[in-house]
Amino acid sequence: MLNMRKYKHIVPFWPFVVLLAFGFVNESIGQGLQDEELLKDVSANDIQEVISSYKGDKAVLINVWATWCAPCIEEFPHIVELQQKYEDDLHVVFVSADFPKQREKALEFLRAQNVDWPTYFKTGKDQPFIEALSDDWSGALPFTKILNNDGAVVASWEQGAGYEKFERFTKKAINN
Repeated sequence: MLNMRKYKHIVPFWPFVVLLAFGFVNESIGQGLQDEELLKDVSANDIQEVISSYKGDKAVLINVWATWCAPCIEEFPHIVELQQKYEDDLHVVFVSADFPKQREKALEFLRAQNVDWPTYFKTGKDQPFIEALSDDWSGALPFTKILNNDGAVVASWEQGAGYEKFERFTKKAINN
């Protein structure tokens, strides 16, 4: 039998050590993706590859946003909620159109919104990127495009939207 009197000076500290260790592990889990995984650079050429990687698997909601765009910020939680609600059938592709010096602000915003999947940061010139996403997009933000799992466009628009609009077209894309 272990003589606890001999180790009495250690016993009071073990719960603290276990909790401290768990706290560090838990904190690193809570951090989720590293910055470079959470917000990856994407060019006009690469964005189509990202989107088509879900073809045949899930419906895709593409949302181009920026931290300086009030309607983007307003609608963002609705899209995050849809990603969580329909995670088995929908993949959200967020693309930040922030200026390069605002990248850190975009990362902070994504973390504050509890985004825990890879998102993208637009690189390169605007016009090729706009054309890569849609012939109908003028470049105004926010921009949303929803595809069914076959890659067909279900809806696209250039303005902010409420939860109901996002969900209506998400359901249509999933059920197509």
